Amino acid sequence: MATKGLNRDRLVLIAHDFIDEHGLDALTMRRLAKAADVTPGALYKHFRDQRDLRRALADSVFAKIDLSDIDTTAPTAEKVIVCFERMRAAMLSFRDGGRIVAGSYSPFAATAALGAAVRTMLSALTLAGFDPGDIAYALRNYTVGFVLEEQAYLTLVATGEWEELLRDPLLVAGSEPSASNGSDAIAILGDSRDQRFHAGLEAILTGTVRRDQA
Repeated sequence: MATKGLNRDRLVLIAHDFIDEHGLDALTMRRLAKAADVTPGALYKHFRDQRDLRRALADSVFAKIDLSDIDTTAPTAEKVIVCFERMRAAMLSFRDGGRIVAGSYSPFAATAALGAAVRTMLSALTLAGFDPGDIAYALRNYTVGFVLEEQAYLTLVATGEWEELLRDPLLVAGSEPSASNGSDAIAILGDSRDQRFHAGLEAILTGTVRRDQA
């Protein structure tokens, strides 16, 4: 068994490789052990259980978010938006990244760093009558939810199922289906996802934060 040099970070990388090939639903502690060429019991030296593994996977997604140029001492709504745009990009860089993050409640360093940066800025920007924590929570949930839908859509496109859905009379109105005359889901996912994601962030922040900070 190849246990030399094996640590928590290395196992997380192996788990991501496994997910990239087989999908999140296929990941179990036993299958991870096989991929890492160790006994299942060896994994429990590094993870308490599969939920702990999931939290570590989520934190590794957040670790992809670069905050080095975000000066929280000069907060702006635009910087908050950048944080969540980078969060979305980080999740999209992993297969099932949205599902990995959703419900993980990771308390680890990279996850906490994003939360702290956003809360610091929103505490200075939030208008009276609103709670910075509520806004941060809404932005995070919106971002995760958008990516969940987006990655499900991308999977449908990759398997060819999306075109079949566009032709489904239950989803599409009219004889020539398109993003513009289809269901809300088709309109949102099928056209300009970057712009639509940004517009959603703006919608949450409009009227809840000041936009006059430099």
